[in-house]
Amino acid sequence: MKFNLLVLLLFITFGLWAQQPQARISFDKVQHDFGRVNEDGGNATHNFTFTNTGNSPLIINNVVTTCGCTTPEYSKQPIRPGENGFITIAYDVKGRPGAIDKTIVVHTNTSPSTTNLRIVGEVVPVDRHPSEAFRHQMGPIRLSDRHISFNRMFTYEKPTLQITAFNPGPDPMRISFVNLPPHLTADVRPATIRAGERAAIRVTYDAARKRDWGFVSDQISMILNDNRASEHRLTVTAVIEEDFSRWTPAQMQNAPNISLDKQVIEAGRIKKGEKRTFQVRMTNNGRGQLTIRKVDAGVGQLLTVNAPTSINAGASADLTVILDTSAGQNGELTRTITLITNDPRNSQITLRLRAELTD
Repeated sequence: MKFNLLVLLLFITFGLWAQQPQARISFDKVQHDFGRVNEDGGNATHNFTFTNTGNSPLIINNVVTTCGCTTPEYSKQPIRPGENGFITIAYDVKGRPGAIDKTIVVHTNTSPSTTNLRIVGEVVPVDRHPSEAFRHQMGPIRLSDRHISFNRMFTYEKPTLQITAFNPGPDPMRISFVNLPPHLTADVRPATIRAGERAAIRVTYDAARKRDWGFVSDQISMILNDNRASEHRLTVTAVIEEDFSRWTPAQMQNAPNISLDKQVIEAGRIKKGEKRTFQVRMTNNGRGQLTIRKVDAGVGQLLTVNAPTSINAGASADLTVILDTSAGQNGELTRTITLITNDPRNSQITLRLRAELTD
């Protein structure tokens, strides 16, 4: 009798949970292969389509790319249950010969709150003079790129990417590195580039040694023939995530689960120069301790965000957002705050703040 009652209670609980309003995003596919595209053929574009298979309106909070070469357009209005939406990705192939491999992160009001899309392919280069192929001048040498973008990587990975250097001058050029951060290693092959020749600059990223999460950026300095000019620098970026697919069923069952009482802060009309403080209630509905690994409020001086580092199971805490409009400009203001957590279903949550600044 007790067993039957327990089964009945579990059935009722599950039924109530299943009936809770929730949006669900279902893509036709999450990866697109452009194949071989010509560098002079214009942007490579693909339209990812999805359906809201849930029972509540679906909202796309943000679509994040890790490179300025990739531009997203997406459905801005809420998608009602059963209806379709789109995310169009345009990749600028001009000046980017070689492999295409980019990850696009879609932030929604679903659980999990992020979905990763991926575009791959190959850009077939056009024949051009080295001064065109190597557009980036760095002292006496030219580079195929000054930015090395690793896109998404897991904490246990150590990927390697490379760019190409060209020596247009009459004298040999020797390239080395100084003050590399501990998570990066770099080499040049060959280390000395003779006149009119090329070399591969290879950078390896040890994600575990970075000890950071989400989007991260570093500058690495190069020495060209003993010249340590400050402008001889490369930018290295990555998006570091935990691979929750490695978690066991027991770990998933005992995982934390974060929820916010709001995902949009509507600040309304604010006079320029004023300060406003807002609270967002965070609750850990899971069984394990919730860790707030990182809070990213973007660049600028408008937002200050204070958040707890952890929340026990079943507990709640406030995230405080301070908006200082002193440096703002009149008109509509939109800012994004990204929370990175150890919740395997909501490891990255986007919080938006909207306001209108007036005199």
